[in-house]
Amino acid sequence: MPIIRYSGQKSKTLEEFYQELTGEDSTYTENETGKAMLEFISMVNQTFTKTILYGVTSHYRLVIQATDNWEDDWYVTVYSLGDKRFYFEYRMPKEQSPWNYAIVKGKANTIDEAKDFLIISMTESKGWTNNKELKKLYDQLKGRNTQNKNFTLWLEFEEADPANWDKENEFCNIHVDMEDGRHYGLNVWTYKFLEKAVGEDKKTGQNLNGLYQRPPDLFVKELTRACIQKTIDDLLTIDDLEKVLNPSICKK
Repeated sequence: MPIIRYSGQKSKTLEEFYQELTGEDSTYTENETGKAMLEFISMVNQTFTKTILYGVTSHYRLVIQATDNWEDDWYVTVYSLGDKRFYFEYRMPKEQSPWNYAIVKGKANTIDEAKDFLIISMTESKGWTNNKELKKLYDQLKGRNTQNKNFTLWLEFEEADPANWDKENEFCNIHVDMEDGRHYGLNVWTYKFLEKAVGEDKKTGQNLNGLYQRPPDLFVKELTRACIQKTIDDLLTIDDLEKVLNPSICKK
């Protein structure tokens, strides 16, 4: 499905808008900008065949939105300076942003690289969450097979004293090592241990007498290898662990 221009700018299509820059009366820079953006739009149309994207033009910049409303978040912005390169900006999600409206910038040197940057920008900005077409493209880009994530587990309770570990009412640390070299460290609680922690706080006065709890990285039903193995495997079918859980769990 094509990327279409925001309905409030309906005097020209996106193609017509950038085609106008390639006319005889335009400068060399405008000509090159128009050509580059037309190539970019063509790439977008070939890449996204099931998802409608909306484009708002601001001067020669192209803002890509998930809805046909210019007042919604401007998730991804792309432009060219007549140098055959593509400059990207995407807005960081609020939960990851160090301040309001923080953006990430990048430069793609080729149209193929621009395709990669677009997929990454749309994904990381979280403007198209739950979009299956984008998820598939992102997984392909990262060379992932979401049905077969190879990893190994180190479980604290297996190394300490497994015979005396209350599997339904305790907490532990675990390590997840991916075959590509990534390493994760997680603090894991059972559901019952949350109740236990609140009860202990009421006795000790911690956390305002149990008024609140700072959560672990993961809750599970029980501390067994089978339970945790299935849990991690299922999470990895969604995305990388640092994206579906706390980003700080990823250790280098």
